[in-house]
Amino acid sequence: MENGSVYSPTTEEDPGPARGGRGGLAACFFPGRLPLYRRLLKGSQLDFYITLGTGCVFLLASTIFVSTHDRTSAEIAAIAFGFMASIMFLVDFAVMLYTKRQESQLRKPESSTRAEALTEPLNA
Repeated sequence: MENGSVYSPTTEEDPGPARGGRGGLAACFFPGRLPLYRRLLKGSQLDFYITLGTGCVFLLASTIFVSTHDRTSAEIAAIAFGFMASIMFLVDFAVMLYTKRQESQLRKPESSTRAEALTEPLNA
């Protein structure tokens, strides 16, 4: 078999247009081709959960490493880094949670508690 025979024309009757450049894994990085629920999770909400998960994993790993280390300087430095990183991730999560709650409170319309305003005629 010669190399040229591999590139022969197709045997399909109607091959159709070629697939676009954003197929497969590349589609994950282009939100327009994702379903709606994945597009919603792609932005800040995904960062919200990743930050929480990373902080918890660092905290768990550091806690396990504290109980199993051999007291070398490199291990102590790794433990200190793990706890500082987990604290920073969890603080960042708390800040994100606080700003998310503030934004949701700003979006809520004020509810009127006066019932008399609803019963008054508009032409009065």
